[in-house]
Amino acid sequence: MLRDPEGIESQVIHDLLNPSGGDILEIGCGDGRLTGELLGISDTLLGMDPDPGSISQARDLLENGVKLVLGSGEDIPFPDDSFDTAVFSFSLHHQDPFKALEEARRVLRPDGRILVLEPVERSIITMLFTFLHDESRKYERAEAAIAGSGLKELRSGSFRFQWMFENFHEMAGYLFDHYSMEPDLVIKDQMAKLLGNRRHSKPLGIEDITRYWLLQDDLYENQASAR
Repeated sequence: MLRDPEGIESQVIHDLLNPSGGDILEIGCGDGRLTGELLGISDTLLGMDPDPGSISQARDLLENGVKLVLGSGEDIPFPDDSFDTAVFSFSLHHQDPFKALEEARRVLRPDGRILVLEPVERSIITMLFTFLHDESRKYERAEAAIAGSGLKELRSGSFRFQWMFENFHEMAGYLFDHYSMEPDLVIKDQMAKLLGNRRHSKPLGIEDITRYWLLQDDLYENQASAR
């Protein structure tokens, strides 16, 4: 399986944080896949995740220069004004998004930015994942937290890319393995019906859509204007 072989996700992130993200905290780094993309646009980079197994995987994947720590976005173990950028790597919906955004805001320096990446529910890959684990309510709550955060929206939008599988069998196996589930013939049939005749394609490309928000606390901007 190849996720985003054209590197579209990396291009978008580099464009959003160009020329540098400064000192970056990645909240929910998982196995470190996206952490490596942030390394080239950071002065210092720290990846944080609440799962010890994920931290171990990230440590095996990443080169030196990235510090990895156990921690939750709902209770970030760092003092105020510690970072220039906080990145939620498809992780905001996995926690209390209201509390996590407040914590991210707390640890940012004046003019610091928050980059949020979240799946789009209507993408084909998300619909396939939903057959195994439906997180649509969590996506909605994450978006509600962003809308109600009071953070200034610098940029927002979406981008599309492809997951490439050798065939339908590899794709289904990957999805079941992701959730440590045994293959289920009924669910596989639902996946096949969603894809229609495309399921016979070799290789099989599946579209993904990611939403992004680049946010900033305008408290300092308002204070400067009032002076």
